[in-house]
Amino acid sequence: MLNKIKTKLAYFLIKKKYLLKTGPIYFNNIVSTAKDIFIVLPKNDNDFYHSLFILRYYLLHKKRVTIFLAAHRYNLIPEKEKYKYISYLPVEMNKFYLPGKKLIERLKVDKYDVLIDLNRDEDVFLTAVSCIVAAKLKIGFMKKDADFYYNLILTNQELEAEVCYKKMLNSLQMF
Repeated sequence: MLNKIKTKLAYFLIKKKYLLKTGPIYFNNIVSTAKDIFIVLPKNDNDFYHSLFILRYYLLHKKRVTIFLAAHRYNLIPEKEKYKYISYLPVEMNKFYLPGKKLIERLKVDKYDVLIDLNRDEDVFLTAVSCIVAAKLKIGFMKKDADFYYNLILTNQELEAEVCYKKMLNSLQMF
């Protein structure tokens, strides 16, 4: 019960504090011409493993990729030295499941052309991170109130993580 109240309050704070109004976005080649991409990796172990090929895809296309992930997962990234990364520890989350001040400062250092949130499940912390990071285009999966947080929302009708991320990449290649 208390966790539900904290989560609702956290989403309210995200909407009040971190949502930025943006002007119109023209989707013509916005992802393909992007140079800096920020990718929020999933918390779910199965999703994490199956989403790694998206990192490789953007690296092969000579994009500067910054990844956001839990500190204990950094060593699981193949060719990790080729990516910029921002990691977090559980202690960097406040009592409302939102990022702490120091983590917010690290997230606001750079601006990106595209942010891609690879989480298929609702997560207050990672949604807040997606809102805090400055990006022209924010892409995420359909979740509760996703239209507040993302400019481009992809449906998640697949149960298989591998199939879902392949479809996501195919969709992103259209832009």
